[in-house]
Amino acid sequence: MPTISGGISVALQAVLTQSQVMEITQHNVANASTPGYRRQSAILTSTAPASFNGAEYGMSAGQKGGGVSVDRIQRFNLEFFDGRYRSVSAETSNWESQSSILSQLEPTLAETTADGLLPKLDQFFSSWQALSDDPTNVSQRAIVLDDASSLANAFTRRTSQISQMRGDQNLSVISQVDQINSLADQVAQLNGQISHVLSVGQQPNDLMDKRDLALDQLSQLTGSVSFNQKNGEVMVSIGGNVLVVGHETIKLHTQDNDTDSSVVDVYIGDNVKLSPPSGTLKGTLEVRDQILVDQQNGLNTLAAGLITQVNALHKPGFGLNNATNLDFFSGTDALTIAVNPLLNANSIATSSGTGLPGNNDVALAISALKTTKGMSTGTATLNEFYGIQISDLALKTKRAADNSYQYGLVEKALSDQRESVAGVSLDEEAATMAKTQKAYQAAARVLTAYDEMLDTVINRMGLVGR
Repeated sequence: MPTISGGISVALQAVLTQSQVMEITQHNVANASTPGYRRQSAILTSTAPASFNGAEYGMSAGQKGGGVSVDRIQRFNLEFFDGRYRSVSAETSNWESQSSILSQLEPTLAETTADGLLPKLDQFFSSWQALSDDPTNVSQRAIVLDDASSLANAFTRRTSQISQMRGDQNLSVISQVDQINSLADQVAQLNGQISHVLSVGQQPNDLMDKRDLALDQLSQLTGSVSFNQKNGEVMVSIGGNVLVVGHETIKLHTQDNDTDSSVVDVYIGDNVKLSPPSGTLKGTLEVRDQILVDQQNGLNTLAAGLITQVNALHKPGFGLNNATNLDFFSGTDALTIAVNPLLNANSIATSSGTGLPGNNDVALAISALKTTKGMSTGTATLNEFYGIQISDLALKTKRAADNSYQYGLVEKALSDQRESVAGVSLDEEAATMAKTQKAYQAAARVLTAYDEMLDTVINRMGLVGR
């Protein structure tokens, strides 16, 4: 026959189950703002029903229920969203990295101000033009020297600052490699823990959250991709190079560049040079090794062109003191360019012949270099050559900013989609909490009823006639 103990068991199981549901809800609420946390939910199921046997047989039309239990704790996650989000996030990080560095380069060059190299080039040629109008004017000669010195300093300052920026980004690359190795170790360690928990039939939801967060960060840094394995582990690769497999990691390391020891290259494993497909590391390397190098090379080419062209005209000329065979500029590139220390105002060559102080042939020829197409195999003037370089930099800077913005919008949309599926909604949790509380109270009330029934059986039955 039906027993009071069976009813108590069902009610007690209900109380314990609803208590566990409340704990899971509380866990969700507590982690509503935790980065990488995925919402969890208790999946309830009725326990296996029992048939009426023996003395109980025939007392019911069917089987009697055994109550409720937690079948599993579900983790809300969509791997498809994860893959898409990480891919877009890596591209966003790539362009954000480039945009951030290039936005620092623009103030360094200062081409939109009076301190720009183009204005200083114009001023240099203008001072030579003024000197050609009055070649014996010592004050104007001093102005030529001063403007030339200012121009040379502008070259030196810019190339030095670009070198400093490359050094800063080189340190950033080394730091990013350390972060990548740390995250890879974390994923490998979590792989071991997750596979162990799964092997004993449990669900390691919180461990999987931590691993997914680490995978998100790895993707942002390197554009890495991950592949789920049957035992619950993930394999991670960067551009086809395995980074994490099982519990093991293939470490990244840096070593000096073969041709430029001031920067390092990134290698994975023994001797495989790493070229990340996207991510912050790619953006940093691309700016450091391409854009900044192009800017330095352009400055060096411009400085060399200026030195060569001016010296070629100045050296055979004659100064007020008949000094000749003197270069106007010393040095060979943007770092070493300087006004020849042997020059003074009187020895600046303006005349094409000795003993002709009023002759301005050399001064006119040098001022005419402003419009002479002596760069890019005779297709551009000095100003045009540098103007093209600055325009190209401006386009790259704008492209990086635009791509960063556009990919950022897509990343946010995908993040919102992930959040709508896996994120914690406090309103939903409050509703679940209220429903669970009512179920808990009802189950507890059933236990109270059975307690009263037991009191009747134990303390009141068999008292008739006493």
